[in-house]
Amino acid sequence: MWNTNSAQEKKILNILNRELKKEVKNQFKSRLFNGDTISIVKEFSIDQEKKLSFEIRMTSSYFTGTQLIKQEVPLAKLKKIGKDIQIILEAEDDSVITTVTNAKADEKTQTSKSNLFYLYMSSEQNNEKMGEELQNAFKKAGYPLIKEYWAD
Repeated sequence: MWNTNSAQEKKILNILNRELKKEVKNQFKSRLFNGDTISIVKEFSIDQEKKLSFEIRMTSSYFTGTQLIKQEVPLAKLKKIGKDIQIILEAEDDSVITTVTNAKADEKTQTSKSNLFYLYMSSEQNNEKMGEELQNAFKKAGYPLIKEYWAD
């Protein structure tokens, strides 16, 4: 039997993974490039419990070594989508779990909870249409998101 939610969840993942790959490719060309670089460790995925997650590797002049950053959030807890410096999904309080591991420095892992799920997409400008495409896909999957702001 065909599950339309499953098809829409695939659509969400296709958009997120397409845009994250674009970000990795274009990050050095961005007018906002500040030396921070990301690479994909694990693409966006949705597990059996309907949790959205992904993992990136980040280097920055603000810390020593490399950080592995993993985020996860239950789809049902997502409330808003917006863009300030980067694209962010807002969720219910403490529903986003972020795990940061300093890979080369002290191997320390920190886990925190918040309401912000960062997509690490900032280099592309004038991409509000993509935001609307993502908002639409979430809505069709049964997870309506409010889009309040979109600033380049």
